[in-house]
Amino acid sequence: MTGESKRRFGMNLKEVMELGGRNLLGWLDSERDYLPTGSWLITHDLGRLWDALLRLEDATGFVIPGHMEGAMLRNLHWLTDNPDGMLFVPPGLDWIKPRFELHSLREGILTFNALVKYRNNHWAREAGHRYLETIRRCLKPDGTWDLLKFDYARHFAMADADRHLGDGFRPEDIFLHTNAALSTTHGKSIEALVWFYETTGDSLALELADRLARYHLSHSTNPDGTIPKELTDEAYPGDRQSYQYTLCGLLLFGLLTHQSEYVDTVLRTYQISIPSIVNECGWVAHDLGKNRFQDTSGNPLANTESTGASIRLALWLALHTGRTELYDDVERLVRARIFPGQTTEMDVQNNPGVEIHKIQLGGWGGNEYPHAGKGCNPSGTAEIVHTLSAVYKHIATREEAGLVVYMHFDYADDSIEITTKRDKEATVTVCPRVHDNVLIRVPGWAPQETVQITVDGCQVSPLMTGSFAYVPKDRLRTGSQIVLRHALPTRRTTEAMPAGDTYQFGWRGDEIIGISPNKWPMPFYPTLEIGDLESPLSAKETA
Repeated sequence: MTGESKRRFGMNLKEVMELGGRNLLGWLDSERDYLPTGSWLITHDLGRLWDALLRLEDATGFVIPGHMEGAMLRNLHWLTDNPDGMLFVPPGLDWIKPRFELHSLREGILTFNALVKYRNNHWAREAGHRYLETIRRCLKPDGTWDLLKFDYARHFAMADADRHLGDGFRPEDIFLHTNAALSTTHGKSIEALVWFYETTGDSLALELADRLARYHLSHSTNPDGTIPKELTDEAYPGDRQSYQYTLCGLLLFGLLTHQSEYVDTVLRTYQISIPSIVNECGWVAHDLGKNRFQDTSGNPLANTESTGASIRLALWLALHTGRTELYDDVERLVRARIFPGQTTEMDVQNNPGVEIHKIQLGGWGGNEYPHAGKGCNPSGTAEIVHTLSAVYKHIATREEAGLVVYMHFDYADDSIEITTKRDKEATVTVCPRVHDNVLIRVPGWAPQETVQITVDGCQVSPLMTGSFAYVPKDRLRTGSQIVLRHALPTRRTTEAMPAGDTYQFGWRGDEIIGISPNKWPMPFYPTLEIGDLESPLSAKETA
């Protein structure tokens, strides 16, 4: 493997998250009162930054500078100070134009939820309810938008009507795209509505979640787990992350209301259709349906936010449906795509001819090539920080059965400390800080004959309970050291891209340790050379 693209593997999850958090703070422009400028839309980005930074603070203790948080709160008041109470760009700015769009609908709900949950902010509770009242007012009985009921939209429509007066122009025509792909507006908002209800008890949030969940169960899923054909049609202007967030919302709503139809449908969709959305290596195109964005190589543009959406969906399913094998998917996607896809100082050192702006460090975004040419944007980075914060908080939990280690990342809290190491084999060291049973999940791909467990240096026969190695508390004391070891099998796979190009991957366990070809700047992986792996090629064609 070539030296110029050498990367760190098995990186510490907390370190990755907090590097992402520092990237998000870097988007706040001090010359414009710390608005997140330089990307797609300040409203969209501000909402996601609030949600991600407060979740990150809750997960790791990450520090948000007080002057920045104060400015962000002022900006939130300002950007929602309109007749709709929605997160909209105000008119009159000389550096950004107002734009009516509902792709940021979810971001406002996420923001108000985070401020109530993590700051107990009374204004956010009331502003969030007002936000929901506008959504209810502007929804038609059939689940589509009555767009001209938005005060903000009427200003746009009337202005265009004046310009087109007499030529048969209808004001609502300029908004037709907003009802074309509802997963990108209110579908992906369902999970935020569920969270806002759980945080505030606001019955309107549950009412809206119910209406939207019923709509998307009917229009965005099929009972057999396939994706409705109209959503994958070339005319459909959707995106894969919004679709997966819609599935997350349907799952969470079904769990909240004890309706198994939602949970079962999402699980079947994950099993049947998500493999066609996300490759084994973690490559996910941005678009679902119409191919609006392409990378430099002619393939659909991939963005790591979409991979993060896949991780979150797998995590919720694993946690809430007992499908523990899905933790393998979570870990694989984090290690194979999220870790290597983050822009770090090593990219600066290893790519001297590529201009890398300081704001890119720690971030994720769209990629110029399928597995290289890293990009960065605040909304994608925020969603990944959100997802990783959820992963981090569920690495290990204390439950009725004991201390349960779900994922193999470094972690520490008052109950447990976990240290992971990977070289020729995987080593997971677990030190319980309370006297309790310990259950450690063993990856499904780990060769069972290689699994070994020692307690305080003495080898014990692992007692398997499903996917977990069980160590009863009568074998432990507070401060005991449990070490799980298993082999890291190597293999090769091949993935075919939509444009017809193919890539070979070298794997060690659930990490990609090399790729071929690998000739582009800012690569994700080292170059896979002939003879790097002795195991035969395992063909895996993925379009």
